[in-house]
Amino acid sequence: MGMWQLLCNEEVVDTVDLKTEKYEEAHTYFRLRKNLDNEGFNRIFIVKEYIKPKKSIGNIRWWKDESVKLDDF
Repeated sequence: MGMWQLLCNEEVVDTVDLKTEKYEEAHTYFRLRKNLDNEGFNRIFIVKEYIKPKKSIGNIRWWKDESVKLDDF
């Protein structure tokens, strides 16, 4: 299964989980949903496979680096 995104002006318009890994099928799905012909759809939209962002490497414990001694007033 693949996650696909529909973009317009580099902004994500829609994200959908389809049971396909093929670009052509995802493109056809979004094109038919927008009820546009191939040329009109390609002028406005871009279809991309969604790639999940990678998580940060290692544990980040910001509170361990902070001083526990409070300032005296």
